[in-house]
Amino acid sequence: MALEEVTVICEFEKVLNECPEGFEPYQLLLTQLDPIVRRSSQDEEYRQCLANAEDIWQSLRRVLQNLKGTDNTQDVRSIYLRCLRGLFILMRNLSVNNQMIPQQLRLHKVAVEAFVKAIMNSICHDEMEISLYVAATSFLYNITKTAVGLDKETFESLDPFLKYPLNHLSQSEQIFYPYMMFFLNLTYNDEFLYRLLRPKDQTDILYELLMRVTSVQDHNDDQNYWAHLSNKDEIDSLDAILMKIFINIVTSESLGPYLQNARTSDHRKFSRISRISQLIVASRENWDKFQLTGIMSWCFTLMRQTAQETEQYFQQKIDEEDKAEPLHETLNICLDVISHLSANDHVQQYILSYQGLETLISLLRILQQNLIRINFYKGIDGSIKSIKATDSKSDKIDDKQILSRRIDLTTNQIRASNFPGSKSFIIEILASLAHENAMVKDKVRELHGLELVLSNCVIDDNDPFIKERSIICIKFLLKENAANQDFVAQLEAQKPVPDETLADVGYEVKIGTDGKIRLQSKN
Repeated sequence: MALEEVTVICEFEKVLNECPEGFEPYQLLLTQLDPIVRRSSQDEEYRQCLANAEDIWQSLRRVLQNLKGTDNTQDVRSIYLRCLRGLFILMRNLSVNNQMIPQQLRLHKVAVEAFVKAIMNSICHDEMEISLYVAATSFLYNITKTAVGLDKETFESLDPFLKYPLNHLSQSEQIFYPYMMFFLNLTYNDEFLYRLLRPKDQTDILYELLMRVTSVQDHNDDQNYWAHLSNKDEIDSLDAILMKIFINIVTSESLGPYLQNARTSDHRKFSRISRISQLIVASRENWDKFQLTGIMSWCFTLMRQTAQETEQYFQQKIDEEDKAEPLHETLNICLDVISHLSANDHVQQYILSYQGLETLISLLRILQQNLIRINFYKGIDGSIKSIKATDSKSDKIDDKQILSRRIDLTTNQIRASNFPGSKSFIIEILASLAHENAMVKDKVRELHGLELVLSNCVIDDNDPFIKERSIICIKFLLKENAANQDFVAQLEAQKPVPDETLADVGYEVKIGTDGKIRLQSKN
């Protein structure tokens, strides 16, 4: 049944290779191909028959392999591309029913090379060229739906193919949807993500795609756009595709080197991608163990590195907001991601396996020693009437020069140099780790983390809700742990521990018959 169709397809090989100047050869090919393409889109039985015929696919492969780009006039070039598009449309139709044969014949590689070869001499992004790209991309999407079997050579061929529409996505939604669907399929392949996140030249496909997406979707602000994506009741099909793409990216271990490179070479890029990653992680709960490992591989490493840099920053004893701001931003992004995931057993094991508890308590100590506690006192109308600031020893700070380095006294906005929110994230993570974990409870005491958490059981506008989070953390640390209870009791005997703190966690200080100070549950 496929003999006639094979004959028609083979006719294309000579014409697309020799590129004659007249219209007639091309028009004859289109006249012969048209009924085959139409029937393959309408007749399921016919399409299935052709899709299962290996000689059909072999013929298509030979045509694509042997074609040459045309240097003819624009009119001849247009009909040349139209002939090639007809073949791609046929391939798209047949690949709905059969992906195995074209994959085995490596038609994904042949197809992208054929497109690049056909247009490379005179790229103009005209209507026919774009239509050809759409047909090729639709075929590639179909054959990569079940598996993305791409080798090194195919990846190298893909590079110019994926870059082709980047500057034109915002002008043509015709390209956008098939491109994004094909791109999504590719991101399920670890090797593709490895190469995507390690660009060899100046064109960063991922970042370029991100900028085009926000442009097409009329969201000039990344934060607003990704917040919009997180609202599952409002997202459209394009949003859903983009969300899936970035889920695959944030769960890839290859994101770590990408972010590290961006952090040193392009802070704007680093900031945008890391914030998007933060929002993506926070948008869902049902991560599997492999995904959690991928997220933690870049996030935890970046957090630990930034913690070391934060310590070095404070050792310099100078408040420079331009230096503190990127540290604070990165630290809070990482801590927010980890705190969101920290209730998960797998994440807890990951943190503990890489000495994360030690890192977190050390970081909390550094922040406790160097940040100032801020309390804004508001009037009846809600405006701030006065500010109280104290240092780590609870001594009041009245020096406006010192305050101005941590607070914008004109707007009453806390500056990044005081790392707002960072301690609260750490204590939330510690609470998750300590919950029902005797080893963590003991380790926190041994690392002198107990007193750090206790000292944060106060209201601090630099860390909203830190009091509530600290109380929960203390409650977990004291529960069924006599050593921690004794430690806090002895601490009470040596220096003031706010009575309301112990009451809030359900304990009170008692002196036993032996004269020793102990904590006793009030329940």
